[in-house]
Amino acid sequence: MKRYNNIFLAALFGATLLLGGCREEEKIADDLYIPGLGGEEYAENELDKWLYQNYTLPYNIDVVYRWDAAQAYSSLSEVQLVPVEFDAVQPMMAALRDVWFEPYIQATGNSQDFLKEVAPKKIVLVGSPEYQNGSYKLGQAEGGRKILLLNVNNFDASDENELKESLHTIVHEFTHILHQTKLFDKKYQEISTGRYNSNWTLLKDPEARRLGFITSYAMLNKDEDFAEMVSGILVFGYDWFKDTVLAEAEKSTENPNAKADLEAKLAIVESYFKETWNIEFFDNETSGEKGLETYFREAIEKVVSNPPTE
Repeated sequence: MKRYNNIFLAALFGATLLLGGCREEEKIADDLYIPGLGGEEYAENELDKWLYQNYTLPYNIDVVYRWDAAQAYSSLSEVQLVPVEFDAVQPMMAALRDVWFEPYIQATGNSQDFLKEVAPKKIVLVGSPEYQNGSYKLGQAEGGRKILLLNVNNFDASDENELKESLHTIVHEFTHILHQTKLFDKKYQEISTGRYNSNWTLLKDPEARRLGFITSYAMLNKDEDFAEMVSGILVFGYDWFKDTVLAEAEKSTENPNAKADLEAKLAIVESYFKETWNIEFFDNETSGEKGLETYFREAIEKVVSNPPTE
């Protein structure tokens, strides 16, 4: 349940050397402070108050921005990460509130009940992405209770491409929470049976589309496929899906049914949101009701033109 983008780099972190070389008779000084080991107490500041008002109070979500190696590393073995910068937290969380929560609130009748039911109970922020094996990861969902968001220090809401990249990650991870709470139709996995591939990094997105997948990462397994379909269309829009994804699939010689496969997957996605969560995925032409995809598009346009800070 991780989202990756192809790039390679390395970062830094390490603390165990402070303890590993001590001989038995050596003692650690009483005043030696090792940050990030957990258990510290902090005086509440204005950012803490803002996070409480915008995340904890309405949605019961704990946003962790102070460095906590145990939180950041819980599922990231032997990974080097950088703590989040204090001034980067509120701009990112304000933008994500408006482009992630607000569309769901609008699509569920201006109610916060849906998010209260399914939102993760903890969001942990990390300053850098996780670089690993020729790719970098921007987020991870853990057991439907926690989302780890990386690369916070480089976030810029006024940059549409960057905003969409971050939003793509968080909507992807949130989709995992949704389908872990209530499963999607098992017929979904039958559409691309035999085509899922753990070597997805060897393929580029256009190649994956000619095989019937929205992105190369969607080829990993049915859950990543479903999450990529949802997040890709909500963040980049149906027009992008039609003009880019389906157009590429239509060229396929590897899988003559690539376009039909993608359309079948989208039909299950649309049905899942309507039948399981009572959310219109696309605009309802009969009732005139806007769909979740439209609310996302409008929210992105609004935030890019006027990034929120509070």
